[in-house]
Amino acid sequence: MLIKNIKTAIIGGGPAGLTLARLLQQKGADVTVYERDQNPQARIWGGTLDLHKGSGQEAMKKAGLLDHYYALALPMGIIMTDQKGEALFTKHPTAENRYDNPEINRNALRKMLLNSLTSDTVIWNRKCTGLEPVDGKWVLHFENGTTASADLVIGANGGMSGIRSYVTDHEVQETGTVIIQGDIPSPETECPYFYRLCNGKRLMTAHDGNLLVANPNNNGLLTYGVIFKKPEEWTDDETELHNSDRMRTLLLERFQDWDDRYKELLLSTSSFWYLPIRKFPLDKP
Repeated sequence: MLIKNIKTAIIGGGPAGLTLARLLQQKGADVTVYERDQNPQARIWGGTLDLHKGSGQEAMKKAGLLDHYYALALPMGIIMTDQKGEALFTKHPTAENRYDNPEINRNALRKMLLNSLTSDTVIWNRKCTGLEPVDGKWVLHFENGTTASADLVIGANGGMSGIRSYVTDHEVQETGTVIIQGDIPSPETECPYFYRLCNGKRLMTAHDGNLLVANPNNNGLLTYGVIFKKPEEWTDDETELHNSDRMRTLLLERFQDWDDRYKELLLSTSSFWYLPIRKFPLDKP
């Protein structure tokens, strides 16, 4: 096979990059993954992932890892509430739906994928800053001053990847929507009333242009995001948007007519992360 005779570099050690490395190694390919995190113990920030039948689970099946995913993932129901904390809809996990899309912690997923690869597949502390064609190969330049070469380079390092510019001139577009994310260790004691409202399920609440999505069981953390249209007076480079105390005040203003259990969630959060939601145009290559 052609792929056995070339050196492949994958930029990004997230779920996509590591899964692709696994699939290629099953075919005998020479693959190296370059990841900007310092080491495999670096915590991947963000909520849990749910892999669905027909998409993510198909990739796990082809990689021979589906049973491992099922063993690590947690089947969770869904509870939809109004801003007063009244349940509008509840879906319970059952024996029939428990494998539909169970939730898995991002670091647990990374560890599972890393354990499936040959040793030294991933090179850590390698943030790729650019590519250079030299004598029919690609030279990869990294932020720490090192370089590497490959015959084939695959970009799997996220929506803001600079590597994508080698494939297309189209850039990401602002959606005008933002997500504010936070997490709470030991939610049973830090925000007990909101934790009990979740009742072990993913909670979703939409009211007055605000969408709250929370997962009370993310490897010991309660992780959540608040999504809304960015107010016109906000700009991405405002220092206050990255100041947790200021962000808490802004969110409490948006939640002023919500039940106190939601306010408890915000008051119990020590740090917030502000993320503008962007997209790529689907009608362009």
